[in-house]
Parts: sequence; C-alpha cells; structure tokens
Amino acid sequence: MQKTLLALFPLQVFLLPGEKTKLHIFEERYRQLVEDCENIPLSFGIPYTVNGAAVGVGSLVRLQRIIKRHPNGSFDIEIEATQLFKVDKFYHRLEDKLYPGGEVTLFDDHSIAPVSDAVMHALSLHLKFMDNIKFPELISTDLTAYDVARIIRLGEEDKLKLVLATTEENRNKILLTNLKFLALIENQRGSMVGGLFLN
Repeated sequence: MQKTLLALFPLQVFLLPGEKTKLHIFEERYRQLVEDCENIPLSFGIPYTVNGAAVGVGSLVRLQRIIKRHPNGSFDIEIEATQLFKVDKFYHRLEDKLYPGGEVTLFDDHSIAPVSDAVMHALSLHLKFMDNIKFPELISTDLTAYDVARIIRLGEEDKLKLVLATTEENRNKILLTNLKFLALIENQRGSMVGGLFLN
C-alpha cells in the first residue's frame, strides 16, 4: 500500500474506481482546489462522511471537466474516481492552501479477485430483465466486486461495506444480497398490470 499526501474535499459521496459524478463547487477553498486541479493538474481525495462525520476511507478522484463557470465564481464539474484510500491524518489546511489535506494510504485495487459464478449468473439475469445493453462486453470478462457494484449502482452504505469486507466471500455475499433484492423488485414489477398485482 502506498502512502501519499492529498488535497481533501470531505463529502457525503462515496465513489468506486470508474464511477463518475457531478459536483457544484461554491466555497472559496474548493474553488481554489478546482483551479489547482486545472492548472497543475492535480488529483484530490473525497473522504466519505456520514452526517458530517468521516468514516476513514474515501475516493481518489480526478477532474474530468468543468461543465460550467457561473458569474458568482462557482463551478459545475465532473469527476471520476480512480482509486480508494484510508485517511491516516487529516489537516484542516494543506500547507498554504485554503482547502484541507491529509496523509492517506492508497488501496491496492488490483488485489480484488473476480466475483463468483453465482454473482455473475445473478448479474446476467438482472441485465436481461432490465434489457440493459450498456455493459454487454462486461458479462464475458472477469468482473471484480467493484465492477458489479458500479453496474448495479450499489448504494453508498453497501459500497462502504464492500470496501471494508476482508474476504472475497464476504464481498460476493454483499453483491448477491443486493442482486436478490433487485430480482425481487423486478418480479413484483412483472406481476403488476395497470398498477394491480396479479395472483
């Protein structure tokens, strides 16, 4: 695991590698961070927070693009997660910058093994039901737990559980639980006609 110093932007957002999202940046300190990302360029970390409290892990992200610059100096941006990290030490200001920073340990995402056959089977059924053709090439490859989580749009809390799971077996269980829940919802939808359940 690699240790490094990062600019940090704590948010109630938890992204897995490959996931993208859009942010509206209005605080002066984070406007400075976006400008540094443009000019240096620079990646930064988003420590995941729940109700204002940091949970100790986060996502390393890079600025994909500035979508819009507003007259009041705020930005709309798109970011993409590239890696995960554990926060070792948090600083309210990073050296002479306005924004926070911290010492972090980057996770080795390459150590994540492909998901089980049971997860792949459940995912295939889910995508067939959804008539989802966005990810056809992925079904024939060795997907990791993070890939599957991204495809099924796993919720923030379950993504955190996935990252903190200590074994591949536990990761597979988390994914199977979510896929079974999705299948239940899909079956209920299939049993409805005109808003009424068939029996």
